[in-house]
Amino acid sequence: MDGRTIYPFGAMKLKPLFLLLALLPVLGGCYKDDVDPAKLTNNPFDPEYVGENIFVSDGTFTETVFIQGVGNVVRQVIAFHVRSELFLSSGATYSVQVHDQQNGQTVLLNPDPPGGNAFKYYKQNLVQGAPVCLELRLSNNLSVARAETICVTL
Repeated sequence: MDGRTIYPFGAMKLKPLFLLLALLPVLGGCYKDDVDPAKLTNNPFDPEYVGENIFVSDGTFTETVFIQGVGNVVRQVIAFHVRSELFLSSGATYSVQVHDQQNGQTVLLNPDPPGGNAFKYYKQNLVQGAPVCLELRLSNNLSVARAETICVTL
């Protein structure tokens, strides 16, 4: 003999095929159902979110601030907070896009105080006895979520 092993019926060629066939049932167990993006509507950061309201009005009040060169100015503060307990994961960073339906202005607000879930929108023109309505949207990475409206009366 020349030191080579002889495999009957090409057993060496069948070994990889046998291993593949043996693993097939295991690999088949990893199959997951297809994801239907239309059914993923539970993320408050998505425009298609269909869950509970995210924004809660905390009311409105006035405050006087001193502006250099102008003097004392009275402004209306509209306070609200985000129900961050509805987020799918904790620690999400976000801002709130506010569209003032009265004057048509849109601004992006950060939490006040930073790191919290409370926000304040300031209006220079006081509106006594008339509702002020704001369209609010969560904003994250240059995208915005569905709009919700809150209205307050001073």
